[in-house]
Amino acid sequence: MANGVTARKEMPGDDMLAKLLGWFLEAEDSGRDAREYAERDRDYYDGKQWTSAEKTKLEARGQAAIVINRVKRKVDFLTGSEIQARTDPKAFPRTPNHEQAAEAATDALRYVCQNNDFDIVRSDAWENMVVEGTGACAVLVKPVHGEPEISLAWVPWDRLFWDPHSRKRDFSDARYKGVVIWMDQDEAVARWPGHEAAFEEMIQTSTTAETYDDRPKFNVWADKKRKRVRVVEIHYKDGRGAWHWAFFTKAAMLQEPALSPFVDENGEPESWLIMSSLHVDRDNNRYGAVREMIGPQQEVNHRRSKALHLLSVRQVRTESGAVEDVGHAKRELAKPDGWIETNPNLQFEILPTNDMAQAQFSLLQESKAEIDGMGPNASLQGKQDRELSGRALLAQQQGGFVELGRAFDTRRQWDLAVYRQVWNRIRQFWTAERWVRVTDDDDNLKFVGLNQPVTAGEQVIAQLRDGGADQATLQAAVAQLSARPEAQQVVAVENEVAEMDVDIILEEAPDTVNIQQEQFDGIVKMATAGVPFPPEVIIEASSLRNKKALLEKLQGGDEEARAEAAEKAVIAEELQVRGAIAQIEKTEAEAEDKQASAEERRAKALATLEPQGQA
Repeated sequence: MANGVTARKEMPGDDMLAKLLGWFLEAEDSGRDAREYAERDRDYYDGKQWTSAEKTKLEARGQAAIVINRVKRKVDFLTGSEIQARTDPKAFPRTPNHEQAAEAATDALRYVCQNNDFDIVRSDAWENMVVEGTGACAVLVKPVHGEPEISLAWVPWDRLFWDPHSRKRDFSDARYKGVVIWMDQDEAVARWPGHEAAFEEMIQTSTTAETYDDRPKFNVWADKKRKRVRVVEIHYKDGRGAWHWAFFTKAAMLQEPALSPFVDENGEPESWLIMSSLHVDRDNNRYGAVREMIGPQQEVNHRRSKALHLLSVRQVRTESGAVEDVGHAKRELAKPDGWIETNPNLQFEILPTNDMAQAQFSLLQESKAEIDGMGPNASLQGKQDRELSGRALLAQQQGGFVELGRAFDTRRQWDLAVYRQVWNRIRQFWTAERWVRVTDDDDNLKFVGLNQPVTAGEQVIAQLRDGGADQATLQAAVAQLSARPEAQQVVAVENEVAEMDVDIILEEAPDTVNIQQEQFDGIVKMATAGVPFPPEVIIEASSLRNKKALLEKLQGGDEEARAEAAEKAVIAEELQVRGAIAQIEKTEAEAEDKQASAEERRAKALATLEPQGQA
């Protein structure tokens, strides 16, 4: 969906294609080594930690290719921590007049996130940050049954490319970035009709057929056997800093560059591709938490394999002719109950290798300790050998999180960027009346209206409801107002999205169970020491399952007093209804007077212009 703004053509089509293609090839060539390392990091997480050459070498010497995958444990803890620390976005008003609007904005944000399963999108992107180094999400708008629906989609890391001169983790200094897409030829032709010749030329001139999978391959633009083509979606800034987008292949510009159809809070075009990296080195290479674990993990595997091999074989020093069959002797030595007969007067000695095996085990323990101390340590994971109290364990975990603070802050900033773009899409495209479902209340499913027109009668009913009117009073008011035409006039728009002035805030979620219990314990201790706490406060701070029912019983009072108060409230509400109706009549009369005056002024103005018009 576009906002109707088109881009100023910077250069002829062929020159623009050459420019964009040059940027993409620059990104592809300069990032080759970094991508190969990222693929290796993913293989280590998946347990593929020996190369083919290493496996062949080990097999030749009878040594096992053992994998003790400590990398996966670390990554799983980091991804699990993200799941445990998930929070929903919250909008806060910038002015006191926008408090109700902030609640509606919060509900709208959470509706979009729930509607797109954003928890899954966020987990996939975070895993890419931890393993390969970069994660991404696209915030788009798609028409569904004629209504603009906001879409949140995870973009796999191996589809991404970016400006190699970018140094910031959030790519805010990148001149360009984009996505590589592989699709079947017929699918590409259907999407970009008129470019059949370009796609066919790419396939016919392709000399490599290594692209059966959907992963981008360097300098390969087509797969002749499967008839698949590679298409590039690029987002780039022009000389003025405005974001544009385009689609192209090696042979043709499929979609001419145009301004981004999405705008930020200032009305400027923005890229809908939100990317972030966990770490960036001095050469602008991006990497994740796995990179520093590779060396210790390799040592763990190699030393464990070597130690096992030393314990499984024996070294022999002998004189020539000491045994009749050397091969038979080696096979017997490999058996737990092997039997070897030697010729007399010839030396045959089994050499001890326990010292070498012990040395390998010692270094193995050191390498294990090294990798265990990286990232999430034992204290943070709650895997200390000694038993600790819950409070002591929580304190150690909080200390362990200090080391990971920068990584989680990167994820938090990425979350905020996504939520802000979602809010920008809501403000830009949700211009009509709309209802969103809110499911944060376990006891009551509710709907919140956005851009909701409010009539004069609805305003009166809302005032009565806020004043505590009962159902009978409200029904009487509705009956009186429904008979008055002036009560049906629209006098305001409630929760008008375009006018909402809010800030999007995200707070990390700590271990709420332990903290709630600590707070409750603190309140109980203060109450025991003599600090006067009402019973409602103590019950509200507790974790009792039926505390709502207990609070309702505590808040109940004398039935007679409540009946008397209800009778007084009915009288007051009736007077309020009459006053509100009188106010509507007064407003209507004033509006009619203003309209009459305006018509009179308009007639006079036209009368003064009439002679000039005739001339």
